[in-house]
Amino acid sequence: MVKINPAHELLSLRRFSEAVAAYKQQLREGSDDEWADMGGLARSLAAIGEFAEAVPYFEKINEYEHKILPGNCGREIQLSVCYWMIGEQANALGIIRDLVVAVRDGKIGYTDIAGGVTQGLILCYMAATLRALPDVDIAMNFLKKLATRRRIQYWPGPAALFLLGGLTFGEALKSATDSDNIEQAKEIAEQDFMKLRHLTALLFAAGTERRMAGDEAGCKMFMSECAGLTNPAIEYQWYLAKGEATSPR
Repeated sequence: MVKINPAHELLSLRRFSEAVAAYKQQLREGSDDEWADMGGLARSLAAIGEFAEAVPYFEKINEYEHKILPGNCGREIQLSVCYWMIGEQANALGIIRDLVVAVRDGKIGYTDIAGGVTQGLILCYMAATLRALPDVDIAMNFLKKLATRRRIQYWPGPAALFLLGGLTFGEALKSATDSDNIEQAKEIAEQDFMKLRHLTALLFAAGTERRMAGDEAGCKMFMSECAGLTNPAIEYQWYLAKGEATSPR
């Protein structure tokens, strides 16, 4: 019989604050799966905006995962986003840049199904925001390389193709949600978790593309649309979008 993890059930129900308390209790009392509970706690803390508290948990898991499975991407994406959200932007940029370079150079082999598009898009956003042009070049060249591979057809690949000009926004939107109408697409995504993840990636990429083009109003619009979606909790671009949507800039 499968044993139910009460904290995980709360996380699945999006009762994030309760999940934090439950995970902490399980870890205090002797968890049946310490690493899974630590990961759930870190995710739940991020979901309620406690990024600084989530960092040490992600760091421990990151070290553990690299040790037991060399070549996996660990939790660098989560760490990069958490550091960005607490104002340590240079550190965040360095973490995601190093991850992209490691994937590019074949040192990391386990990424998203599109070959590492997620970290490439995040590096694009962070580098463009900080006007770190050499890092923008690293990100764009990385995504262009991924775009030559068959895996780019899988999500979040089409979000990168849009950013690179290989798909129109409408084409990418239809690929993400089966609708090229943004209002319909949002309704569809809220009823289908995978489509929610796809739409989150696309709107984040669209906001990033607008920033790279110097269109701050367009960036804010797309990031606000992204942040207006239900938090998928495993697509960490959503937190970056929310930060943009609530920024006075």
